[in-house]
Amino acid sequence: MRLLLVLPFLALHLLCTQGAKITIIDGEIANPHSRPYMALIKFETSYGESICGGSLIHPRWVLTAGHCQMLGSVVTVILGAHDMDKYEKQKQMFRSPKSFTHPRYNNSKYFNDLKLYKLPRAAKLGKGVQLLPLPKPSNDLQEGTVCETAGWGKTKKDDESQYLLEVNVTVLSRETCADRYIRLEMEITENMMCTSVGPGGQDTCTGDSGGPLICNGVLSGVTSFGPKKCGQPNKASVFTRLTQEYIDWIQSKINSTKLT
Repeated sequence: MRLLLVLPFLALHLLCTQGAKITIIDGEIANPHSRPYMALIKFETSYGESICGGSLIHPRWVLTAGHCQMLGSVVTVILGAHDMDKYEKQKQMFRSPKSFTHPRYNNSKYFNDLKLYKLPRAAKLGKGVQLLPLPKPSNDLQEGTVCETAGWGKTKKDDESQYLLEVNVTVLSRETCADRYIRLEMEITENMMCTSVGPGGQDTCTGDSGGPLICNGVLSGVTSFGPKKCGQPNKASVFTRLTQEYIDWIQSKINSTKLT
């Protein structure tokens, strides 16, 4: 498994790929355009390609993970996609959007792992493209809460899928999650939330970075990182939790750049 960024250790995967496109483990193909807020973000260079996911939260703004990047790449945000590669009339493509990484993003600990892309023009909203509203701030979700996430790429069998996949995952307490990352010396902060791997290996994996975690019908987190090998029992994936601080940063960035 190749990583998008060089890590100080190889025990973690970032959920973004270079060359390979690996995403949801043990998920199902989503009904076409049933998640119209999903954004596919492609990073292309002369020597390779990588992908991330994202959420359309405003007609000109996509929320994703701070670590989603590929040096020297051309960035394209695609809305309205189901099949990753083929023509679809719902698809809207936006090349070279402006990016705004959270000012306190830490690329070794993945603190504040958020990024905004401002599209060069407003998306046309319709059946295939819709907004995913920002949440109202809330307390931590209870352990055992079932949430949803989605992304494009390969399954646990390593056979390639062109289509958007979706999977249910279950919230894990922060304390238990922190115990599972002690050996990797990764701190699980109050601004993170975790999900456990399901009994069938249900999990996120490399390539899912930036995609939404939706709990009780609300955008609750942004896919960030996990163990190097996906879909393993007694492991956990980590998401940036959309706290009041992060929601304020997102809204202030949107408001401060309305005229540019």
